Amino acid sequence: MDKAFLKETYPLIEGSVQFFMDFLVPHPNGKWLVTNPSTSPENFPDGGGNKPYFDEVTAGFREGTTICAGSSIDMQILYDLFGYYLEAAKVLGKDDAFVQQVKTAREKLVPPQIGKDGSLQEWADDWKSLEKNHRHYSHMYGLYPGKVLYEKRTPALIESYKKVLNERGDASTGWSRAWKMALWARLNDGNRANKIYKGYLKEQCTASFFALCGKSLQVDGSFGVTAAVTEMLMQSHDGFIKLLPALPDEWSEGGFKGLVARGGFELDFAWKNKMITQLHILSKAGEVCRIEFKPGMKISSNGRKVSYKKLADNKIEFATAKGSVYLVE
Repeated sequence: MDKAFLKETYPLIEGSVQFFMDFLVPHPNGKWLVTNPSTSPENFPDGGGNKPYFDEVTAGFREGTTICAGSSIDMQILYDLFGYYLEAAKVLGKDDAFVQQVKTAREKLVPPQIGKDGSLQEWADDWKSLEKNHRHYSHMYGLYPGKVLYEKRTPALIESYKKVLNERGDASTGWSRAWKMALWARLNDGNRANKIYKGYLKEQCTASFFALCGKSLQVDGSFGVTAAVTEMLMQSHDGFIKLLPALPDEWSEGGFKGLVARGGFELDFAWKNKMITQLHILSKAGEVCRIEFKPGMKISSNGRKVSYKKLADNKIEFATAKGSVYLVE
């Protein structure tokens, strides 16, 4: 870990946390802390009484208001932010009163909730969306690109994630399909992600590779699909490198070069019959590398055997030197 860089950027992280610690207010139930006002971007909650109105700013009628308190995406972003801050404070040896206050506040943020219909709630209250098949997945931020929904996953929560995805369907704008691909990849369903990918190529990708959003050309879908395909082939958000976590049946053979995992590891790898046939790892930062273990696995660098340590849950770790390349067979 680059502690010098962390020390330099720590005030930025702490400043963000200070802002939201001041912004949070108690929920009427007395248990939670929430952002208020809040919103789940561009989506209108059906909480009763949310009706169309004339917006004097845009001089047009709106479907309703998006204003709420403690939207799920807010809670997930802050849970992750506070967690990163606490990790940084620990690394830098900081344990003052404010750090303790953040620890306490983090546990009071509204947790992931399953609504009465079995789907993940988008708001602190158990409301549905006024718009059917809404294109946003704001309350799934914590699954991708965040991590709180992944870390807190249970069989029941996983089913609630899938229910949201199935309810809103596979079709939508370019960037929305990219997000759906990445979400299904985090759920290890490569075939579903590939189905959405093929629909994207057919209906939402232009000849210039820009994505469509209505008639507008947008680059967010282009970058998003690239990120989603990457997520299908490699994941590293869980503290180790996992190869081919959501490989579609149709992609039984292939290869990838220059893919960078967390920790500064650049990967070149190939597979056949859904099995890795070769893997080269360039250590760009000299960090400890953790990967899934396969029986008979051998690791070498410059023709010399590299020893590794077996961990729980079928993983291994080995020390690396910055700039060195490691062959995994």
